[in-house]
Amino acid sequence: MQCLRCRGLLIAIHMRDMGQPPVSGWRCMLCGAITDPGIETNKVNPSLPTQNGARLPGSSPVRFRKARA
Repeated sequence: MQCLRCRGLLIAIHMRDMGQPPVSGWRCMLCGAITDPGIETNKVNPSLPTQNGARLPGSSPVRFRKARA
């Protein structure tokens, strides 16, 4: 198989995350790109971002108005 990024050779790998079952995937020998079925699915059907209230880097700080007495 060929890497979609650099056309290098892909090798089969097994990835593990703590508390999760192992997942089979592929790693490029040239550029190091890693892909697996979950990554490919997310590329085809990306989920919408969730709003968590975080501000973008470089945005102006929030200014609070003083309460009138």
